[in-house]
Amino acid sequence: PQNGWQTSTELVEDPEAILRYGRNLLKMDAFGCTSRGQAHRAGLWVIKTELLETQTVDFTLGSQGLRHTPGDIIEICDNDYAGTLTGGRVLSIDAATRTLTLDREVTLPETGAATVNLINGSGKPVSVDITEHPAPDRIQVSTLPDGVETYGVWGLSLPSLRRR
Repeated sequence: PQNGWQTSTELVEDPEAILRYGRNLLKMDAFGCTSRGQAHRAGLWVIKTELLETQTVDFTLGSQGLRHTPGDIIEICDNDYAGTLTGGRVLSIDAATRTLTLDREVTLPETGAATVNLINGSGKPVSVDITEHPAPDRIQVSTLPDGVETYGVWGLSLPSLRRR
């Protein structure tokens, strides 16, 4: 307000981060900011976010992801984090035996209950128990949710994997 509502620059630095990573410049606009203190806090928030929030993910969505909006909490099958293949597409469904043929081979644990997450006909995720593993790319489930389709997505929930 004291400068006639003109745009001005506020320098915000973290000396320890500069020593460790070097100087990285970022120019940002704090829209609606009316004080140097507010601008300084906005700059500190960016710096601390960059330093402390280290687990990020990049991913692409199929048509099933169109129902999500910003702020939704989603589950991601991260094969690199899990160290095994944990998600993909259903290639075929045998309703009589409740067997799903998957697009890749999966390894299930010797002990502990494994479940598979599928998308039902309403577009909602459903978790069902895996009862048999007749072939490397096939699983048999306890129940077959209504509306599960060929080429729908699947994701494994294994007892050895923790959520993050």
